[in-house]
Amino acid sequence: MAEKNLSWFLIVLIYINGLAGMLVVSAALPALPGIGAEFHPQSPALIGLVMSMPALAAATCSLLIGALVDRIGDRTVLVLGCLLVLAGDIGVIASPSIELLLACRVLAGLGYVCMVVAAVTMITRLTFGRTRTAALGLWSTVIPASFIVASIYGAVAGQTLGWRWIFGAHAAFVAILAVLALALLPGREVQLTGPSRLKGLGAVLRTPFPYLLGISFAAAAFLQTGFVATLPHMLGASIGLGKNLAYSFNAAAMLCNVIGAFSFGLVYNRGISARALGFVAVALCALPGALLVMAPGTPALAMLLNCLMMAGLGLLVGMWALMPQVAPSPTCIGATSGLITQITLLGVLFGPPVAFAAGSFGAHGTLIYLLIGVVISLIALPVWQRSAHPIARSAPLVAH
Repeated sequence: MAEKNLSWFLIVLIYINGLAGMLVVSAALPALPGIGAEFHPQSPALIGLVMSMPALAAATCSLLIGALVDRIGDRTVLVLGCLLVLAGDIGVIASPSIELLLACRVLAGLGYVCMVVAAVTMITRLTFGRTRTAALGLWSTVIPASFIVASIYGAVAGQTLGWRWIFGAHAAFVAILAVLALALLPGREVQLTGPSRLKGLGAVLRTPFPYLLGISFAAAAFLQTGFVATLPHMLGASIGLGKNLAYSFNAAAMLCNVIGAFSFGLVYNRGISARALGFVAVALCALPGALLVMAPGTPALAMLLNCLMMAGLGLLVGMWALMPQVAPSPTCIGATSGLITQITLLGVLFGPPVAFAAGSFGAHGTLIYLLIGVVISLIALPVWQRSAHPIARSAPLVAH
């Protein structure tokens, strides 16, 4: 392929596709009260599963879908994902029971992982150098950006419109993106070609660094989704904060998360080591998070603490910019991104239900939950230590 970066217009379009995929998870946030009121599940954990159930499919299939991306091309898989999400959303709208609703959320989850793995693979293959680092830094904001959209909806219209409207609007958005992807995004003719796109799958599975990076991302997602899902209840119990105001808190915190994630690429491009940034991120997660749980104080202080913690989590997830450096070869970027995504989404899957369960034991239970996530995030230290030269490691991807 020519050594020419993808235009930023198309990078942003790919990013929006990833955002729509991630909204499969986060769009359920303002729908949870309505779903709970309609179906009356026996366990509060089931409400958490409504939000995180799509990650079940993603956490079991991302690696194989990544290999499929290497085999048949990212645009094809991206459009397939749009169709699966569309079917899942329609199924959720029509579901007469919580069980069928959860099953349709799994179907949407398959589409979700097709969209996000294909999108990040396309960005990685068609960019290089500083543009790739910046583009992957932008990509790392896709989770918090989706929660900003969901939180704004919850604050503005979540209590007025029924929960089914959320999934209907998302389905229409995804249908439009499928058409735009077919019309505008580069197809197979500008992607890597080769006799065997599954050849590198074994190499990916044998390489330790994608696992370490993925587990660190999973820890960040575990904390992020859990705190977002339980914040209205937690602050309502501790300082009497109203639910609508808590949704506004989440929107502000997710904006800080976006800033933290995108900042990694900008600062890393300027030569600051990943190890230093990693320790700063962990400190921002641990200290404000502990104070938010144990001593939130006033609403203003609670918002500040929540924003600082989410900025730290964003900085951790901004290390998606390191993904090309942990791939064993340029021909298996799809499988590498799939494996990292699969591990990451285990955090999305377990974050909300574990957070709800920990919160049932009070502030000390939530504090233990926070500590577990922070400690696990440090597992990426070997990756941080080997990533000292961002630009030198960001050459164009060329098939061998």
